Amino acid sequence: MTKFCQLSILLFLLCFTSTLFSQDEKSDNDTTNADGSQVEEVIDWAWQGKFYPFVEATAGLAPLKHEKFEGVLPENGLAEIKLGYAQIKEYESIVWELDERFVFGTSMSEDVAGFLSPATGDFKAKITRFGFGNRIGYGYHLGPIEILPFFQSGLVWTNIKTDTSTGSRLSQNDRDILNRYEGVYRFGMHSEGGVKVQLFKSLGLVGSYELAVIYPRHIFMEWLGSYIIIQTGMGMISVFADDIIKSSPLFGPIFYFVLKNGLAYAFYQGIKEKMNWPFTSETPMTMENIKVGISFTF
Repeated sequence: MTKFCQLSILLFLLCFTSTLFSQDEKSDNDTTNADGSQVEEVIDWAWQGKFYPFVEATAGLAPLKHEKFEGVLPENGLAEIKLGYAQIKEYESIVWELDERFVFGTSMSEDVAGFLSPATGDFKAKITRFGFGNRIGYGYHLGPIEILPFFQSGLVWTNIKTDTSTGSRLSQNDRDILNRYEGVYRFGMHSEGGVKVQLFKSLGLVGSYELAVIYPRHIFMEWLGSYIIIQTGMGMISVFADDIIKSSPLFGPIFYFVLKNGLAYAFYQGIKEKMNWPFTSETPMTMENIKVGISFTF
């Protein structure tokens, strides 16, 4: 199967699974802006809502992890930018819904860490990545603000460049692991749980915890089987959690947040051991990132 065909299937699967189990119902006050640009009109039609462009800047800590690495992996700083379209609207009673769809780019290195964390690790690494994703959440409208717990997922391509000139303590096993990633963009997936506090229509604050997986190689059919199993489980949880929100608007958003992120974390525990869990496969590189950011909606 050609790389073009594989990428086409990847794009289709992400778009399909990110919207399959989301709610299509719109509130009565959803309107279409006749003065909007043609791009915005197409987006609103395709995504069945009223979406506005947004920019989000994020900083945090990004430690590399690998279950079979014998030495100490570096803990880098993280700087990230998201560009996309967002919608926050009334969903059910006191519940409001967040829906964001975006592309992003990230830079991670010891230099980015700055004052956040002292240098750690047996070597230095500079990491760049890009990808796209979808953030869905339900929360509460409290006076002038919305508090919106969310679940986020997406596909990502990551480039790791290492400087092992000071890594004399690295074993041959560790060097072999690093060589699997060195200097090329590797495919991966990520999920993220957090809270967005929308202070005003145009300004929001975000805090989150991200789980990212970087594949040393991409065996497409095994990955596809694993991906279908994971997305089926996540979809079933989405339907169940949506029913809880309808039955209990007060507690529903909390259960949605816990169930979605809890199941994603459970799947992550399997994937960090076997990249194409539940199938026998290689152990991947992972990251568990803590992030805070600010978001501007236009």
